[in-house]
Amino acid sequence: PSVGVPPRVITTCTKCEQIFPPPIHRHLPPPSHSASLSAKSTALTTTVLRSSSQTDGEFTAPSAKEKALGVLVLLTVPLAWGTYAPVVKYVYEMAPPVPGFVFSAAYYLIASASLLTLMAMSSTNTDEEDPSDVSKDGSMSLPIQGGVELGSYLFLGNCLQVVGLETVPADRAAFLVQLTTIMVPIFQAAFARDVMAISPKTWAACLLAFSGVVVMGFDGKDLSSAAVATSAAVSEGGGSSASSTALTPLTSSLSAVADTFSGGDVLIILAAVAYTMHVVRLGKYAQSTTPLRLAASKASVEAVLSITLISLLVMTNGGALGDTSSIPEFLAKTSGEVTTYLTTFGDSLATAETSTLLPALGACLWTGWVTCAYTIYAQSFGQRRVSPTDANLIYTMQPLFSSLFAFALLGETLGKAGIAGGSMIALALWLIT
Repeated sequence: PSVGVPPRVITTCTKCEQIFPPPIHRHLPPPSHSASLSAKSTALTTTVLRSSSQTDGEFTAPSAKEKALGVLVLLTVPLAWGTYAPVVKYVYEMAPPVPGFVFSAAYYLIASASLLTLMAMSSTNTDEEDPSDVSKDGSMSLPIQGGVELGSYLFLGNCLQVVGLETVPADRAAFLVQLTTIMVPIFQAAFARDVMAISPKTWAACLLAFSGVVVMGFDGKDLSSAAVATSAAVSEGGGSSASSTALTPLTSSLSAVADTFSGGDVLIILAAVAYTMHVVRLGKYAQSTTPLRLAASKASVEAVLSITLISLLVMTNGGALGDTSSIPEFLAKTSGEVTTYLTTFGDSLATAETSTLLPALGACLWTGWVTCAYTIYAQSFGQRRVSPTDANLIYTMQPLFSSLFAFALLGETLGKAGIAGGSMIALALWLIT
């Protein structure tokens, strides 16, 4: 195939070794004779041909139609993520409050069970399976390696973010996590060993999107004091300009972050690195297996790791792991909260009213099915058609969608900074699509 042509399926007859496009061949009956075709299918071997320019781990540019489909599907990912915050807020306000690790284990289990069930149902009739959806090696089983690697990145990023949020404000953490906008193209270029693997237009879009996220973070904040302080500093330095005044909020905010950098910030940045690795490596694994199988494998790994973590926390609180006097304060606090919640869960469930149980169940199902299972599948589907850097730019739409949900559900409105930042993100997305 020529460069850039998507994979196509050919068939080789094992009797005459003639290569031909299915399904007509002299050793096969006409297509209408499906029973006879099935009986003689043992004489055939199916091979998936990939573009000659594509090697393992590289992304092959799809057609414009395929990329448009991938972009549309990936746009639903930040849209679904935008519903996560209000659902989590509701769950955390329940009595007793649900520990974060317990809640994440619950929705990972729901996502894993749902995706595995769908995968089993789709595999019952292999005759209807799209040949292009077969794994690169022809296997129909779970992609274990991809699931373990990608699921571990997501689980590690989630844990680092949860621990980091103990000492880092939520808005500051959101800013640091969005460093993925810059990290993804850097990592992708590093893996390709070619800086020019990322086009100048895409680099510009990444910087624009990151700036838009920063500007949105200023929305609703009083920056007048920072502006006055910075203006005074400029005046004392013997000069001032309109450009420096315009950049006052940005420079003062970045200066504040640098001056108060802590261990929690390091954890959030490491979480951003883990999320970056997930996006970049997903670009490889999405090319060699089906979206459903990859999503089921990732969700299952996350569920297993979450249950293992909760078990370790319970054992730590019970002293099963030995002397716990020297463990970090956060770990001791978390293990105590998890153990207390699990031991009292039965009593709380028995005394809870239906008006409380049904919304709680709905929150778990929504998070497991929509913000977890669906987004994992949609990412795997979309990144077969969209490069990691472009996909990550699409994910930066989450703050914009979150603001739209806040307006629709809570009546909150965006200020000038929010509108300006959202416009910058939308412009960055337009540049790469």
